[in-house]
Amino acid sequence: MLAARLHEGDRRLRLEDVPIPKPDGAQVLVRVAGAGVCHSDLHLLDDPVESEFLRPPVTLGHEIAGWVHELGPKATNVRLDDPVVVLCVTGCGNCLRCAEGHHELCPSASITGAMEDGGFAEYVLVPHEHRLVPLSGLDPVAAAPLADAALTPYRALARVRDTLPDRPTIVIIGIGGLGEYAVQLAQVVAGAQVIAVDVREERLARAAELGARRGVAASPDAAAEIRAHTGGEGAPAVLDFVGSDESLALSAAVVATRGTVVLIGAGGGSIPMGFRTLPAEATFTALLSGGTAEYLSAVVSLAEEGRIGGEVTTYPLRSVNDALDDLRDGRIAGRAVVMPGEGARR
Repeated sequence: MLAARLHEGDRRLRLEDVPIPKPDGAQVLVRVAGAGVCHSDLHLLDDPVESEFLRPPVTLGHEIAGWVHELGPKATNVRLDDPVVVLCVTGCGNCLRCAEGHHELCPSASITGAMEDGGFAEYVLVPHEHRLVPLSGLDPVAAAPLADAALTPYRALARVRDTLPDRPTIVIIGIGGLGEYAVQLAQVVAGAQVIAVDVREERLARAAELGARRGVAASPDAAAEIRAHTGGEGAPAVLDFVGSDESLALSAAVVATRGTVVLIGAGGGSIPMGFRTLPAEATFTALLSGGTAEYLSAVVSLAEEGRIGGEVTTYPLRSVNDALDDLRDGRIAGRAVVMPGEGARR
């Protein structure tokens, strides 16, 4: 089968012919319909710090959907040809975090598309059937980004949901692939009024299309503008999908007393910590990508009900490096999805 693989020291993926894996135990072989292209993939390619998550040579691609193609002898809860989306992180199953249901926080977690072969291939071996969430009537290509681009903001909102007042205002910084889903989910999950922040006018326009109440250009005046829109109190939750020095400073400036800043973006920024960094009793937390099977099932249900959705641009597998370049250069609206089969638009 054809696979796009990252080798030690490379910044480009190599298209290689590799054997089709054979499932064993509770493993499942999935025929890939599409695999989303994520900024996390760029971090793996461009940022040496992220190399700790890599086990090269490895096939990248962690947002995966497709069809069950072959079952290991102990995989009993799925059927051949079932359409599925793949949960990209698995824990050990024995530690405290796994017992709590948060295997994505397991110290021994394995990450598809970094530590184990991912979805930039014709087939992907899923280590356990429990990592599959069924689809019902949703195109697997459109569903692929749900595995991270929608799942991660859903988990961020689940992290703060119980602390929010009725009809809260949530500030969302960075209206890219994850930010677009966050704008929708904030309204659906938390009944929130959204203030969207981005450097690009077209992304603020997109946020308005998705229901954001206000759009604020990322500028030196952004904090004052957001404060004014919140009656001077700030927002009870800020989701930062950028993670630069500037976005972190803005997050700290607009979060309310006892509010929460959730950092999701891996932009390499930092913020000093002290009594004057945040308002009184405000909380700052960093969120790893991904989430639980329960969360992914909820996200899939919302998508199948038509309550959330995303713009998708498709690329053939042989053009995966073009997709990564386009994402790196800001030329992709919504989410890019690599398709190993026929039908991609590029």
